[in-house]
Amino acid sequence: MIGPSILNSDLSRLAEECRRMLDAGADYLHLDVMDGHFVPNLTFGAPVVQSLRDKFPGVIFEVHMMVSNPDQWIPDMKRAGADIYTFHLEASQDPTQTIEKIRSSGMMVSYTLGFMT
Repeated sequence: MIGPSILNSDLSRLAEECRRMLDAGADYLHLDVMDGHFVPNLTFGAPVVQSLRDKFPGVIFEVHMMVSNPDQWIPDMKRAGADIYTFHLEASQDPTQTIEKIRSSGMMVSYTLGFMT
């Protein structure tokens, strides 16, 4: 499966860039969400996910949550249309509880380890 990150897109043309990736064979879109705390960069949140969901209703969206409190964003990302919720284990107070919250929201769970974080 190919899931390119949209982060390197021309953000002023984000929908067009996503369409280009999908037309080139992407199976899903990878959306890197950064809060400026867990990692120093700040990207986008649920409003951008929602605006893309409105344009791409049948496409799988994986949100890669590089955030300090991944539990906080589960409801917002679900409402925005995320399908797969990836979080960093080291950012969660209780990873088992985070996994359960994600599953109960209806999203698929993915987790990652950031050895530098």
